[in-house]
Formats: sequence, structure tokens, C-alpha cells
Amino acid sequence: MYRYMFRRKTRFYLFVLLLTATTAASGIWFSVVMPSLVDYVKGGERGVLFTLAGNCLFAAAYMILEILYHSAKSAMIADARYQLKQDIFAGIMGKTPAEFDAVNRAEYVNDLSNTINTYENLYFSNIIRSLECALSFVTAVMISLAVEPLMLILMLMLALATLAATRLTTGPIQRSMKEYTACTGKYMTEIQDDFGGFLLIRSFGILPAILKKCEAKNREMEEAKKKGEISRAICMYAGELTALLSTIIVMAAAAWFAIRGTISAGMILGFGNLISLIVSPLVSLPSVISDFHGAGPLEERFRQLMTVEKEGGTKVLSMPAERIHLEKVTFDYGTQKKILRGLSFVFETGKRYAIVGKSGSGKSTVMALLSGFHPKYGGQIRFDGTELRRIRGDSLAGQIGMVWQDTFLFTDTLRNNIGLYCEEYGEEQIREAICQAGLGPFLEALPNGLDTWVEENGKNLSGGERQRLGLARVLLRGKRILLFDEFTSSLDERTAKEIELNLLSLRECLLITVTHRLNPEILRSYDMILVLEDGRFTAAGTYDELMGADGCLRRMKAE
Repeated sequence: MYRYMFRRKTRFYLFVLLLTATTAASGIWFSVVMPSLVDYVKGGERGVLFTLAGNCLFAAAYMILEILYHSAKSAMIADARYQLKQDIFAGIMGKTPAEFDAVNRAEYVNDLSNTINTYENLYFSNIIRSLECALSFVTAVMISLAVEPLMLILMLMLALATLAATRLTTGPIQRSMKEYTACTGKYMTEIQDDFGGFLLIRSFGILPAILKKCEAKNREMEEAKKKGEISRAICMYAGELTALLSTIIVMAAAAWFAIRGTISAGMILGFGNLISLIVSPLVSLPSVISDFHGAGPLEERFRQLMTVEKEGGTKVLSMPAERIHLEKVTFDYGTQKKILRGLSFVFETGKRYAIVGKSGSGKSTVMALLSGFHPKYGGQIRFDGTELRRIRGDSLAGQIGMVWQDTFLFTDTLRNNIGLYCEEYGEEQIREAICQAGLGPFLEALPNGLDTWVEENGKNLSGGERQRLGLARVLLRGKRILLFDEFTSSLDERTAKEIELNLLSLRECLLITVTHRLNPEILRSYDMILVLEDGRFTAAGTYDELMGADGCLRRMKAE
């Protein structure tokens, strides 16, 4: 994941240059320049004033470098975080419907918010922290070598002793971090789930039970966080204590060297600063390593999210399919129970098919398979002789228009919800599609027309209006294969009949409808009605044929 930090070479090189300049300036100022004030006391007032002026100029230059450095650091981390989020989001949205639905959506939201922020602290910030520590250490070593090498040996020995003391306390930090990350994911999943079931919770009066359930996960998460903070505090203060003792010893040793005339008196303060530049990087090492280890599981999670199985399909359909052939198609959702059992049929362009059957018979599954959402089926589904799994996803989507029972709407304008952010469709085209979907009067009554704002998932619209907006999306694109899954379920009988009869008048399309409405007038308009029972087509024919013969439609209407 380090590539996200280094992906813009020019910015990275500028960052390293500023980091080097800032670290060197900091080490020289606090360890050499400022202690010179003590040394120039003997030079009288004039010497002190000159030294003071030099320190002020050095401080101003140092602050400018600090501002530039922190600006470059913030920009680099922000860019890394931005690109990582984009790649994760693209990976999630690039998964197949089956892969996407295998994970709770609250986990995806958590991955793109809390988990990203945690990863930034554990990994991105730690990369920079590692570079800062390394340069601080190198700067301190070089200054110490130039002034008094024996002091360097003493400081390294004290730094190693401090490191050993700190290392004993870092184990619990790593364990608590893993626990906190897991608890946070559970909590985010819980609240996302509860928000989604708000109406259910209120209608069944189960709010106390839900609050209790949520409280348990909230407490578990906060307990894990508290343990982590306590572990960090113990580690930090253990390091600070040993570092403080090291500073006392170093300054005493520096005073001894000053008495002997080996170093100046001012360098007693200088070595007090140098010991911190040597000890701090070494003391930070266990924490840095621990954080990198803590980032490991998160990195693996991100890689899984960004890994998209390469679509098997490479074939592009140059012409609209004239036939869809289902041959002994079987399917299950990863369970032992088969939803479809050897389904076979041929759908032909220019004809209208209605699929009827009891709830759970597999009607919606048939539509999902035809849409290419679940490629792991048995048997074959061929579009004019080309197996569906060999067809590229975008090519298949270019031919099929699907309207589900539940229509999703973006929190955006009507225009964008129908045009779906495609600028190729003009206002007149969108208006025509809306009228075809039976929403002409609805649109005319809106003061802002197509710029009317749709609230979260269309909660300011009725169920029927949402379904017809979904229909308008498909009609706008002029697809040749139209799949409708209970798309009139939220409409009143008269409106549903009017819209469905209008769709049945489209003669150049292949239209397949899953319906629970057994209206004789509508069903007589279909070329063929397919009865789906227990994962198989048990009967096929016109309305009158199925009302006669064994009377399967009559039995369904009676039930």
C-alpha cells in the first residue's frame, strides 16, 4: 500500500526535501544555535545581542520550513487516502451482485469511513513517522560525532536501555488494536441494520430490545478502545520515564566534559536535546512496528475489496439478440436447495411473455439470471447461440432493460435519476420517457420539473411513482430486451393496466414480465404465459389455453 504515498513522484521528492531540511534545521537550532546563547554570555552584551538576533532569524526560517513541510505532508496523506478510497469503492462496485450481497452493506460503509481513518493512522502516518524518526536519529548522530563521539556512545547505550523497557509494554497495544477494529465493525453493522429497520422497530414496539442489543455492542467497542488507550498510556509513560532518566544522565556527563574543557558549557543543553533525538526514534520503534502489524489485517481487507474477479465474458454482441435459449438451467444460492431445476425454454424477439407462479417458485431468480447477475448456474443460457457467461457485462447491459419491484433512487434530481448521469439524453427525450411511463401529469405538477430533488431512496415519492421512474429509465434507453419483475405491484389496478398495455404495444422488443396480477384482459395480450412451479416451467400457452386444458391458471386464481 506504500505506492499510494509515493504515486506522485514530484510531490514525494518535494516532501522528502522539506523533511530533510526541517529535521536538519531543528537539530542544528536546538542542539547548536540556541546553546550558543550560553557560550556568548562571556562576550558581553554585544555578543549576546548578535547571537539573539541570529537565533530569531533562524527561528523564523525554521517556522517557514515547518509550515511548508506540514503542508506537503497533509497534501500527500490526503491524496493517498483519496486514491485508496476511490480504488476500494471501484472494487466494491465492480463485484458481481452475488459477491456484493455476500457482505452486509454497513461493512462497506465502515470500510470507507472508520476503517480508512484507522488505516491512515496505522500505516500512512507511520510511514512518515518512520522517515521523521530516521532523519532525526541521523541528524543527532552526525552532530554528536562532530562534537564529542564518546557522548554518542553513551547516548546509544541509554537509548537501547530505554527501548528494552518500552518493548515490554507494546504487546497489549497490538492485541487491543485488533480487538477494537473488530468491535468497531460489529457496532457499525449493528447501527446500520437498526437504521434500516427503523419502521419495523417502531411498528412492532421493540425499541427497548433494540436499544439493549445496540448498547451491548457499543459498550464492547468502548471497552476495547479503553483497553487500547490504557496500554498506550503505560507504554508511553514507561518510555518517558526512561527517557527522562537518560536525559539527566547525559546532561550530567556533558557537564563533566564541559568541566574538562572538551565541550562548551552551552553544549550541556545541546546534548540534552540530542539525547531526545536519539532516544525518541528508538523508543518509537516498537510502537511503529506494532502499528504496521495492526494495519496488516486492514490491508488484507482492502485488497479483498479491491480484487475483482475478471469477467469470463469477452464477447461483444454486435447485433440485438433475436432469441434467448435456456437449456436445462439449474441454480441455487449456495445452499442445498435448488431454486431452478432443469429450466428450458426459448424466448423470441417480438413476442411478449408473462411468467406466473407462487411466491418462492423462482420467478425473480430467472430474471436475475437473464440479466447476468449470477453467472454460477448450471446448464446454458444462450443469446443467439452465444453463452451468456461469454458475453461482456457492458455488452449485455446494453441490450437488457430491467425494472425491479423495488426501484432504487439516488438522492439527486429527477433528471439524474432517469438519465442516470448520462449527458447524451436531452430534456425532451427524458420528458418523453416519463410520459411513456405514465408520469406526464406528475411531472407537470412539479414546480421545478426535472430539477425536482428526490430525497433518500425516493421517500418523498409514492411507491407507484418510484416504480414508474424505474420504467422511464428503461424506456429512455430503448432497450430491445425488457425484463419486468412485478414492476406494477405498487400501482392501482387501472394505472397498472394502462401502463402494461402500452408496453405490450412495443412490437420490436422481447418483453418478459413476472406478474402476480392475473387480469384476463392483460394476460390475453401476451403471446405466451409460462407457469413456473418448483423451479420448472410446468405449463406454457396463451391465457385461454391455460384456463382450459388442466386449468392451471384457474387454480392459481382460486388460490
